[in-house]
Amino acid sequence: MAGHPKTTIGVFFVLISCLGLLFFSFIAASGAANSGQGTLEIRLKDHREAIGDFSRLNLTLDQIALSPKAGLMFWHVAWNHLTPSVKTVDLTQYLGDKSIPVFRGSVDPGSFDGIHLKLKAVEGILKKDQRNARIKNVVGPVKLIFEILPQKETVIILDLVVLDMSDHPPRGYELGVKGYELYTNGKLIDKIPPG
Repeated sequence: MAGHPKTTIGVFFVLISCLGLLFFSFIAASGAANSGQGTLEIRLKDHREAIGDFSRLNLTLDQIALSPKAGLMFWHVAWNHLTPSVKTVDLTQYLGDKSIPVFRGSVDPGSFDGIHLKLKAVEGILKKDQRNARIKNVVGPVKLIFEILPQKETVIILDLVVLDMSDHPPRGYELGVKGYELYTNGKLIDKIPPG
């Protein structure tokens, strides 16, 4: 007893459709798995020095720049610029082990040898008299050798510091970088200062 021709053709088309759907799903999943990008997260915190003098210390972020490691064509190397995910950070809220993510995203893999947090403004309110304090921004490029690897997560925590330099007139408060922590997939790779 043979099956009905229309039923056989219908089953054949359903089977071909399922196989086609399975094939395209496999291709899409394999393309996503081989996207080749890694995840980069950059966080900020403060190293306790003169931050206790402030009731508020706002940083207005501009850009985060990464310096690709110079290879044979070192004269072509230019900084890669990332747009921060937050515009303003009150540094008084991120002391000790507390930090705030200011960038997280997919980045092409590569080797890098520097990072630069570029700020538009630094504004502080002193606790003792609630007046505005003049704070000089001395945050510059930081020598930091790291890699972004495909399908891996790289986390950089920049440890900022506010110093009271008023005992060296005409200097006052200054904001700079004290150090950093570098993690790959949750494992601490490097820390400056060590400890």
